[in-house]
Amino acid sequence: MLLSACSAKSPAQPPLTFRTALLQAGGCSFTAAITADYGETTASFTLDCEFSRETGASVTVTEPESIAGIQAQVKDTAASVSYDGMQLGLGSLAGGNLAPLAAPYVLGQCWAGEYIDSTGAEDGLLRTTYRMGYEEKELIVDTWFSQEPFTPVRAELSFGGRMILRADISAFSMRQPTQSIEE
Repeated sequence: MLLSACSAKSPAQPPLTFRTALLQAGGCSFTAAITADYGETTASFTLDCEFSRETGASVTVTEPESIAGIQAQVKDTAASVSYDGMQLGLGSLAGGNLAPLAAPYVLGQCWAGEYIDSTGAEDGLLRTTYRMGYEEKELIVDTWFSQEPFTPVRAELSFGGRMILRADISAFSMRQPTQSIEE
């Protein structure tokens, strides 16, 4: 009788439930308004993003207008992007370990499988902290999720104890699983 509480179902843990849904859907899409902090300067741009654990992230720059339309495929924390023979140089962050256009990939990887360090309520949102990488290459990724529906609304990437990138997330949706057609 003393152990009867052990058989009770524990409440679902939202970050794990979200991870399961993301993996079952095969990925997600979202818009990210990004601000990269280089210390003395910042760069801001907006990306339309698609993420799949298998293929990485596809991003299209939508703002500022001067670089709108540039597309990139990112499957690592670094990205080299070219468009019509021109190189897009946004610089790197985290001691050269992160290109700003790789942020959607990092976010997707964290949501899909990186170590969940902590979760707690903050300002009406659920804040989840992920750790990606190790030692001198470790990124701390904080994501704030809305309660209903449970979707990411903001993320911050930190390196060496300093926030290096912020992403305000909108238009989030899970991919619609492909259905097989039986004849």
